[in-house]
Amino acid sequence: MRSQLQAGQRALGCPRSGIISLGHQQYRAFVKPGASTATKKHSGSQSVAVELTNTSFSSRKLNATVLIGAPLDVVWGALTDYDHLGTFIPSLVENRCLERRPQGCLLYQVGAQDVAMGVKFSAACTLEIQEYPTGIPDGLCTVDGNWDYYFPRPWGGSSSNDSISASVSSMSSMEVDVWRDISFSAVEGDFKAFKGIWRIQMNDEDSSFLHYSLFVKPHPWLPVGLIQSRIKNEVVTNLKAVRRHTEHVYKRQVKQQQQQQQQQQAGAGPLSSASSSTMSSSTLSTSSSVGTDADDTAGSGM
Repeated sequence: MRSQLQAGQRALGCPRSGIISLGHQQYRAFVKPGASTATKKHSGSQSVAVELTNTSFSSRKLNATVLIGAPLDVVWGALTDYDHLGTFIPSLVENRCLERRPQGCLLYQVGAQDVAMGVKFSAACTLEIQEYPTGIPDGLCTVDGNWDYYFPRPWGGSSSNDSISASVSSMSSMEVDVWRDISFSAVEGDFKAFKGIWRIQMNDEDSSFLHYSLFVKPHPWLPVGLIQSRIKNEVVTNLKAVRRHTEHVYKRQVKQQQQQQQQQQAGAGPLSSASSSTMSSSTLSTSSSVGTDADDTAGSGM
């Protein structure tokens, strides 16, 4: 099972090219220096970077990231559309928003995954969701620490970006790091602890990184070693599903905008011509009137 909620910006230490700095030194870049947006999209579609860490005998920490060919706002919009997460995330067999809140919600989810010979691994959680449009405060995250009080730090940006949010609108996306976070934490369910963060981080105006972090600790009767690979596979599958869905949404939006522009241009043609014709007639009329006045003046003077 995995909590499906969500989070934005160009990676801090995660340039559009070169090595994405993860703090654990692995992970070669999706994109090569100087790559075009189209190349970035193609490169990002090839893989999901994922790392599973053994935090104790009974718990695990997972980090993952994927490059998406859609801007931050599109990914954020999809992941905060809590009522419809189940329509594009394949592992969710049930998804219900129990309570709406100003910056989040209470969400009930049931996830399932095929194990073998028709057997499914299934788990349910009620999740408390909190949105952080300018990034979660850095003091609420940790790489290693007390998991009862902190969220696992996602890859990408390392602190909230309130200080730069005011200037984002006046700066190019190539000049500033921008991200948004969504935290999730189980308040009841099939895990003793299940918490993490979705981070959407701007790459450029047409693409973004989606980072995911998770700390999971099952109840004693469910050994974590038996399910860790299932959870890892599910996260990879779900990140790919989010990428596929949001890229489709973005392409549709772009197509609609292009069609609207074409319609406006087509509609403006005749109007522009008519306007020009009216203006010419008005000008001629004015010129004729001025000429008549001049003639009258000349006649009067004689």
